[in-house]
Amino acid sequence: MNFHFNRYFLISGLLMLMCGLLAPIYSPYAIAQIGLLQAHLIGAVQALVFFAFAWMWPQLTLPVFSKKIATISLYISLWANWLGTFFVGVFGAGKEQYIVHQDLVPGATGFWNVVTLLLINLSLLAVLATLLAIVGFLKYDCLVRRAKTMNYTSLALFMACIGIALFQTFNPEYSNG
Repeated sequence: MNFHFNRYFLISGLLMLMCGLLAPIYSPYAIAQIGLLQAHLIGAVQALVFFAFAWMWPQLTLPVFSKKIATISLYISLWANWLGTFFVGVFGAGKEQYIVHQDLVPGATGFWNVVTLLLINLSLLAVLATLLAIVGFLKYDCLVRRAKTMNYTSLALFMACIGIALFQTFNPEYSNG
């Protein structure tokens, strides 16, 4: 049986799993131990997402540029989400930032609050990667013929997701973090 997969997604999944497994080791020194618990769980779950995408990626029929946008979106969203959650545990978070059933996370405000909030908000890009994967599995001939339109749409959605993440970061009342 010849099994095709995306090697880089598989490696990222293994690294994500390792980071998730190792995150709780730092918990005695963390400001918000609940954040490290979340980093542990997110690492394990997102590793499975990387594994699923590794399997499906060679099967997609997307224009090359749209596939690159989806790849970049997946990497940024999953790694930023894990790193942001890890930073919540290590540095704490400001009063506006929530994690785990809307429990307030202790910690300082300022630079690290903005960084962690931005990283967690960038997880929105996973929606774009998933949407593009769905479109790639539909295998519509019109998508292959209209590669330019698909590429422009992918880029516009990528920029919109970045804009929304920035908006949410600097307007935390609208944040998903």
